[in-house]
Amino acid sequence: MRISYLHGLIGTPTEAPILSALDGAGLDAAVLHLPGFSGTEPDPSTRTIADWTFALSAAIDDAGVTGAPILATSVGAMVALELAAIRPEAFSQIVAVAPLGLWDEADPIADPFAVTLSAQRRLLTTDPTVTAPFFDDPDDLSGDALIEHGVSRYQTRTAAASLVWPIPEFGLAQRIHRVSTPVTILWGADDQLAPPSYLDRFAQSLPNMAGTHIVEEAGHLADWDQPVAVAEATAKALAGR
Repeated sequence: MRISYLHGLIGTPTEAPILSALDGAGLDAAVLHLPGFSGTEPDPSTRTIADWTFALSAAIDDAGVTGAPILATSVGAMVALELAAIRPEAFSQIVAVAPLGLWDEADPIADPFAVTLSAQRRLLTTDPTVTAPFFDDPDDLSGDALIEHGVSRYQTRTAAASLVWPIPEFGLAQRIHRVSTPVTILWGADDQLAPPSYLDRFAQSLPNMAGTHIVEEAGHLADWDQPVAVAEATAKALAGR
């Protein structure tokens, strides 16, 4: 099945394990990138949630996956839901892994950029080593390639920060009732960034919930902690099981 995949806070390095896991689950994924993520060109005009939403709209058109299902995670899932609210034909189904976008003052989401880099890694995944393709410099790179890797990481972090600052809430609660696309929500059982209680908030707010699933032994970026489990849950959701 042809689907699209949209990254979370650390983008999609070529070594991202979810890509091979999706292939193993029989899903042919077109990898999408928001501006500035994973070595793509930053767009200085992308300032508001509307700008990010229009960027995703253009990306699915350019990739030829408009109307296909999408697996999106974290900030990517937030933008995908924003797009579905104004463009119902954008996706046939949405599988959203720990989407951001809702906010409860009594149960706040952590700020990943208010902590040290090592603490941020622990906020994102239960096993901090799984995100090494993003956070660590490869041993086989030197010179210009190493600099390019560092610049790409900096630009990804800058783009991600703009999507969660000052808090990752830009009015989705006022628009989410317009998301007519069927949505399945996956959430890492050990998410330290966005409490799993937010799964219920999304489930109660979305008008066309197709299902929910807790991913065991996974943090906020469950597609990094448990890529096979996420890929298999996605395949089952898209098959209506």
